[in-house]
Amino acid sequence: MKPKIVLLSVITVAAGYLRFNGLGVNPLWVDEAGFGFLVQSGGNQEFIPQWFGELFRLHSEFGLRFLPALCGTLTVPAMYLAADKHKIESALFVAVFPLFVFWSRMARPYAVAGLFLVLSWRYWWMMIPAVMTTPIALIGVKLNKWAFVSIGVGAILFFIRPDAYRGWPLSLLEVSSRFWYLPALTLTLYVTNTLYVTKWQKFYLSLRSAIASLQTTD
Repeated sequence: MKPKIVLLSVITVAAGYLRFNGLGVNPLWVDEAGFGFLVQSGGNQEFIPQWFGELFRLHSEFGLRFLPALCGTLTVPAMYLAADKHKIESALFVAVFPLFVFWSRMARPYAVAGLFLVLSWRYWWMMIPAVMTTPIALIGVKLNKWAFVSIGVGAILFFIRPDAYRGWPLSLLEVSSRFWYLPALTLTLYVTNTLYVTKWQKFYLSLRSAIASLQTTD
C-alpha cells in the first residue's frame, strides 16, 4: 500500500474519532431538536438527512447525529480525491479544523451537504443532492460547463418545497458559524485546485520578490 494512502487512512480514522467520540452524550440543542421533530413528523425539509433518519428510525441523540458525523468523516478522503495539489494537507485540514469537526457532530444538514459539495468538484452531478440538502451549497459550485445544470436542477428540487425560504436576516448570516462551513470547504477546494494553487504560488513569489527588493534597497 502506498505511504500516502496509509497516511490518509490514519487521518481519516483520527477524523472519525473526533466526530464520533461522545457523539450521543450531550442532549439535543434547539435546532437539533427541530430536526428530530422533522424526522418523526415527516416534515418537508433537509431531504437527505431526513430520509436517512426515517429509513433507519434514528431518534436518539447519537442516531440523529450519526449521518452528519459519517459524512463529515468521509469528507476527508473526498477532499483528498477532489484536490489537485496538497492532497494530504487539505485532508488533514478538514479532519482537524474545529469548524468542520463542530458541525459534523450536529444533527444538522451542513456536513451532509459538504460531502456532496466536495465530491461535486470531481463529479458535477453531486452538487444536486448538496443543494437539495441546503441552499448554502450553491456557494460551492465549481464554475464549469455543468455549473448551471447542477444549480438549476438542485435549485428546482429544493425551492419547490413550501418551507424553503426561512427569512434569514443578514445579521444572522454574518454571526452564525453554520453559514461559514460550506464557504470554508469551498475556499479549501479553490486553493488546492491546480489553477488557483498556481496563482497563489505566483502571488507568494512576487510578494517575496518585492520584499527582497525593499530589503536590498534599505
